Amino acid sequence: MTPQLMGIVNATPDSFYDGDPQNNLASLLAKCNDYVQGGADILDIGGESTRPSATPVSADEEKARVLPLIAAVRREWPKIPVSLDTVKIPVALEGLKAGVNIINDVSGTPDKEMFTLVKDFNAKIVVMHTRGTPQTMQTQTEYSDLLGEIKDFLARKIDEAVSCGIAKQNVIIDVGFGFAKTRAQNYELLKHLAFFKDLGVRMLVGLSRKTFLSQKCEGAPKRKAQTLAANLVALQNGADILRVHDVKETRKIINFYEELESSK
Repeated sequence: MTPQLMGIVNATPDSFYDGDPQNNLASLLAKCNDYVQGGADILDIGGESTRPSATPVSADEEKARVLPLIAAVRREWPKIPVSLDTVKIPVALEGLKAGVNIINDVSGTPDKEMFTLVKDFNAKIVVMHTRGTPQTMQTQTEYSDLLGEIKDFLARKIDEAVSCGIAKQNVIIDVGFGFAKTRAQNYELLKHLAFFKDLGVRMLVGLSRKTFLSQKCEGAPKRKAQTLAANLVALQNGADILRVHDVKETRKIINFYEELESSK
């Protein structure tokens, strides 16, 4: 299956890369248009930053940030899949009512209530590995078996989702780059993504501009070249969906990867 490209749309004032206190509906729609024109297959809309130490927001505030944008995207591009990056049931519910196709839950703790909600709307869900909260996750990076523990966690979450009535093909896994992992652990995950392929579901990879990609001599814009290189490695190791800020450039990476694969 052709790898898919997910464009990150942060309707927040404090996301680590492109949060903007001046974010408004017009500017966010312009970004969505750039992504669609640049080859995005999915738009991932989020109203709460999950960067380390990010301040939580209320469900009402999160809904106020994302619901007008979701409605506008559905009017403008009715056929493009929309993902909602949220961990809150009330936000997920209203997003699904508004036409969201995927719930991207980065909590690490999706439970029966979230799975049942997704099932009721025949939507898809992304389950991501993490520990703790954005405020505490970087203090919880001790693993006796990094790959094995993450794989066991994801396998359990797949089973829980299926037991709640979600079709297995509607579950997507995310190993959680940057979430409760050190730089060395993130590199180990990237090199061994194929280890997770026998879980039998699609794998989303979110590497875009993350701090662990920083190098000693960092150019501007930050971490772009490293992100593009890392995404090619991810594709070679089994990534099915790339979640990115740089849509146009990553589309070129995907096209190159497919040409490379077809030349074998």
